[in-house]
Amino acid sequence: MNNVLVSLKELLNQCKKNKTAIPAFNVYNLETILSVNQAANNLNRPVIFSFGESYLDDLPLELIALNIRFLAERSQQPMVLHLDHAKNMSTITRAIDCGFTSVMYDGSHLRIEENIKNTRAVVEIAREAKVSVEGELGYMNPEDGSQNDEPSSAETSEFTRPELALKYVTETEVDALAIAIGNAHGLYRGEPHLEYSVLAEIAALTDIPLVLHGSSGIPAEQIKKAINLGICKINVNTELALGAVESIRRSIKISPEVNSLRYEKLIRQTKADLVLLIEEYLKLTSN
Repeated sequence: MNNVLVSLKELLNQCKKNKTAIPAFNVYNLETILSVNQAANNLNRPVIFSFGESYLDDLPLELIALNIRFLAERSQQPMVLHLDHAKNMSTITRAIDCGFTSVMYDGSHLRIEENIKNTRAVVEIAREAKVSVEGELGYMNPEDGSQNDEPSSAETSEFTRPELALKYVTETEVDALAIAIGNAHGLYRGEPHLEYSVLAEIAALTDIPLVLHGSSGIPAEQIKKAINLGICKINVNTELALGAVESIRRSIKISPEVNSLRYEKLIRQTKADLVLLIEEYLKLTSN
């Protein structure tokens, strides 16, 4: 099958109709890209490759796009190439130019009017290129899981306010909305507790696919309930990042001698372990 990358809107609207979700896996290099691709092929599931603006010092957008388009052209399943947590318009236009089919503008740290204005500008640019746009409303900690100061206004309070979500979606016309309902980036300090009443109200008011960031570490039953209430995309980053490190530690512990564990063997084992982790999330979000 000579497949092509599809838009996020196309996949998520189908998820919304079927009350399912698709995981977006953060990729950082060729090894993580190949792991996501292998898991998706193993289970015949659509998948979202997510590359964050914060990774630009590690790998150029153009190289990411080239590699993932190569895989998509040979895949039996639809794939999305998504730009994650972008705050700079230059990064967004560059991603669109090199073939990303979805971009996320993260203005969640801004006051609502500025967030709406900037997001709307992104939507107008993306529409011309038939690229989907994800927005974000509500306070979350930084993407790397660190903590920062509490938000300074009620417009960026801990939970996404349903009435502001309606205003934001109506005025920006985004294709998907990332919300804050008790989720967080990075490791949770205890068991997370999602505010389902907030999720249900936002879903009823906005009627667009909703996105749950910080899904690593949320119990499976909570994720399933969130999907049933309107979450169509879950973001998985921390579990893969830490899972790869744990795989490396295990391999080194098993083969501590200098010549017994070569780099290429270490990569193969880490990829195999990541495939198993990725498959768990693909199974979790399917019917």
